[in-house]
Amino acid sequence: LLWAGQGAIMTSYPPPNRKGTYISIFWSIFNMGGVIGGLIPFVLNYNRTEAASVNDATYIGFMVFMSIGTFLTLAILPPSKVVRDDGTKCTNIQYSNVTTEAIEIGKLFLNWKMLLIVPAAWSSNFFYTYQFNNVNGVMFNLRTRGLNNVVYWGAQMAGSIGIGYIMDFSFKSRRTRGVFGIIVVAVLSSAIWAGGLANQLGYSRGNKPEKLDFKGGSDYAGPFVLYFSFGLLDAMFQSLVYWVIGALANDSETLSRYVGFYKGVQSAGGAVAWQVDARNVSFLGQLIMNWVFTTVSYPLLIVLVLFAVKNEDEEEEITKAKEVAPKEVE
Repeated sequence: LLWAGQGAIMTSYPPPNRKGTYISIFWSIFNMGGVIGGLIPFVLNYNRTEAASVNDATYIGFMVFMSIGTFLTLAILPPSKVVRDDGTKCTNIQYSNVTTEAIEIGKLFLNWKMLLIVPAAWSSNFFYTYQFNNVNGVMFNLRTRGLNNVVYWGAQMAGSIGIGYIMDFSFKSRRTRGVFGIIVVAVLSSAIWAGGLANQLGYSRGNKPEKLDFKGGSDYAGPFVLYFSFGLLDAMFQSLVYWVIGALANDSETLSRYVGFYKGVQSAGGAVAWQVDARNVSFLGQLIMNWVFTTVSYPLLIVLVLFAVKNEDEEEEITKAKEVAPKEVE
């Protein structure tokens, strides 16, 4: 419920030409929470290089921040009261009933646009299991894992800002910006997963490495850069997919369904990934699956941008035509 609501707000509130910027603003705020979430266990467990679990204060800290966040959501302006900079409203929604919504959501599974997004949605949480369990969890001790998470989520802030700029300001044409952004992320993705492969060849499930500490010098540097890069890629990949979804429509009613579909498939992928790891699939096998899933998604996203995303000037012409048509009938 939280993610579907958040995604609808993030993609429908901005003006069409600033969706990348708004997504990056959200992603930066969102990952500031991840930075704090990493600092809490790092500080509270600084003198415990390894233990069965984190201490009670860690969980109390998490609950305090989550409670504050819950109350802050009450300050969000309802969609019906939001007016964009260009004077347009983000919704003219007329609330339907459960049956109508169920039918509309069911149609998404036959919608070619959503089907092209499925591989990207599936892979966008699938890689978390490998990164969190089999890189951070296997290679580093307790306090270093906390520090790594600070860096991982901090890298996401940088990644989201970078891709947000590309998606809004790199070229005049929205389609061109979309294709260029996908290519940039695809190239970066290939380089980072190649680095992950080089790192993975050094250990396996049956031959786990000695736990690294952040004070380990050069031994820590390489895996640290890799984990940082994983965070950077995650933000750029997901922000890119959100931008593509946001470019398919402007009203909150449609985008809430699109985002709900995306989050549902994404969560299904995450659920399967945890089971894959629980069934002791090799670390190398999991890395290859992640690399393949993300790579397959890029050409499909390009097709979606080329054939489903309209440039801003085209959208303006369609909007004007809709406004003029009723007057002509009268």
